[in-house]
Amino acid sequence: MKTKFAIFDIDKTIIHTDSMFQFLKFGIRKKPASSPVILNVVLRSLLYKLGLMQAEKAKSAYFHAMRHLEDADLKHFYETELKPAIYPDALKKMQDKKSEGYHVLLVTASPDAYMRYFAELPYVDKVIATKLSVKNGRFTSMIEGNNCKGEEKVHRIQQYLTEQQLTIDYDSSCAYSDSLSDLPMLGLVKHKFLINHKSAHGCEGLRWNR
Repeated sequence: MKTKFAIFDIDKTIIHTDSMFQFLKFGIRKKPASSPVILNVVLRSLLYKLGLMQAEKAKSAYFHAMRHLEDADLKHFYETELKPAIYPDALKKMQDKKSEGYHVLLVTASPDAYMRYFAELPYVDKVIATKLSVKNGRFTSMIEGNNCKGEEKVHRIQQYLTEQQLTIDYDSSCAYSDSLSDLPMLGLVKHKFLINHKSAHGCEGLRWNR
């Protein structure tokens, strides 16, 4: 049986900020001695843009603080930095879609270590995120598998559909993102929306205000 899906990116789509930068700052506040990691972040980001480093390795620098944090710290980060950053329009859209019988799916390139808490929202059915490895009961900064971006989002969604024995009702489903890198994901549904973006690229534009 086909299911109506409402698929959302998170960073700058559901929330008005980039969670990786917020987490980097959060980690430095928790452990000020780790502040030199910023230089590593800049270097790896530059190497990635030059095509000299894989995204997975470049992004891991942002998560340097993971080894020092427990689940309670990650939950605190979500509660104090991410949840308050949710666009009111995005919140209402998720609530409306859930009440209309949609399967609400959040798919993000940011790590599951803290993005998983979005699944606690009563109108969210599932969060799919980049996976971080776990060592001695704590998340590490190392990405496990592939960065959940671009075509990888489609792969992870299809994997989820297979596991749950679900099929997307293309004509009735919708998807929302701020980024053109999500065009493969947006292609899974008929109704595509770009949030606060100048270009349409076959999508309808939506303006969400803070």
